[in-house]
Amino acid sequence: MSPQNLILDIGGVVLDYSIDKPIALPPRQIKTALQSTIWNDYESGRYTRQECYNKLTTTFDISLEDWEQTVRQLNDSLVENVDFIQAIRSIRSTYPNLGVFAMSNVSGPDFEDIRSFVKGWGIFDAVFTSAEAMCRKPEVAFYQRSCIFVDDKPENVVAAHTLGMRGVVFTSTVAVVNKLHNLLGDPAERGMNFLRQNSGNLFCETDKGYKLYDNFSQLLILSCIGDRTLVRLDNNGPTWQYFIGTPIFTDLKYPDDADTTSLAMVTLDAPPEERQVVMDTILSHLTVDGLPLAYFDHTRPRFCPFVCANVLRLFYLNDQGYKMASTLEFLCRVLRTRAYEFDTRYYYSSDWLFYYLGDLCGRCSNPELSELRHLLETRLRERMGCDKEVLSASMRLLAAQSLGLENKRDLETLLDSQQADGGWELAWLFRYGSVDVKIGSRSVVTAMAIKGIIDSQ
Repeated sequence: MSPQNLILDIGGVVLDYSIDKPIALPPRQIKTALQSTIWNDYESGRYTRQECYNKLTTTFDISLEDWEQTVRQLNDSLVENVDFIQAIRSIRSTYPNLGVFAMSNVSGPDFEDIRSFVKGWGIFDAVFTSAEAMCRKPEVAFYQRSCIFVDDKPENVVAAHTLGMRGVVFTSTVAVVNKLHNLLGDPAERGMNFLRQNSGNLFCETDKGYKLYDNFSQLLILSCIGDRTLVRLDNNGPTWQYFIGTPIFTDLKYPDDADTTSLAMVTLDAPPEERQVVMDTILSHLTVDGLPLAYFDHTRPRFCPFVCANVLRLFYLNDQGYKMASTLEFLCRVLRTRAYEFDTRYYYSSDWLFYYLGDLCGRCSNPELSELRHLLETRLRERMGCDKEVLSASMRLLAAQSLGLENKRDLETLLDSQQADGGWELAWLFRYGSVDVKIGSRSVVTAMAIKGIIDSQ
């Protein structure tokens, strides 16, 4: 259940000092005074302003005139966080049943000095001050439950969190707005909105700044979401090529490949005769060890163990796994020795292996796969939550779900890292084999994250 209320601090979050010229007292002396018991009692309504000022200046040997001048200079430097205010207005519009409140350590007189600011923002249903409550954050009496609490002081957030609130430390407007959307919205629905808004344009991009039109990313998205209207595919025969249109950063005449073709056959409802042609083509392009080559071109004898995993999935899902005995044995050795930890020619993350083989073992009960399944489960348990990379976390989560394993850590990574627009951040998926170019995508990561989140519910 999403929180029903959002509680924001004012100082340091919505309104802050921006001092760009000398002031009457040095910063260290000001900080000491503002963190003193005297000032805390003033903010709790126990002193009038004059009583507080008199006690402070006496205790810390400060000139009353200098202190009053310093306070005026600080107040004159107050600046509104316009981006955050606008973001909260947008959040209120998106989640109309959300209550938004301010909870601030501020004295009665000082709040009167900023009341016009607060009223003008129009973002709060109510404002609770320490002066009215006669207590301050992080004192327990100042907190309520069923809320999100945003504050720039970690100790205040800790206190709120212990009372059942969702605590958020204000670090930046962008980070907090992302966090609020992640706490308030439905992640799968927000992710789908991102994909729909970019429908037909969900292609990859390179680290050189070029958009890359490819079948592979489209097939990955389709395999996760199942909505053909989101993607654009281009192919004229039973075998498939990675690129759509003119290839970039490589030969203009580019061969069809086993990886894209295997993914297409597993994802699309291809007729049996077409799948047979594909498998026969793969079997005619093997290494001397009987392992599938990457390309259907004998002049390009490229090899990748993760392509082997994709091909093995195709054969076993079509009841012809026995033709890939050498590949099955090879992949068991890869898992047994953790050889997947080494870089491959094309793939950027080790977890692609777990993604392909997890899906295979989840969909095929052939006893020939029993050793592979055992090794896969063992190694996947080792890797769950091993990093915060969203692509890797998505693939590990999906692999775990295919194998019937619980994977809370990677699920938490996905739920915590969704961006304000509903998508997940760009991740590098692949690399070119012959040139130093990375291929990345937000859409593929988003599609995988959505599937993992939905399947976990």
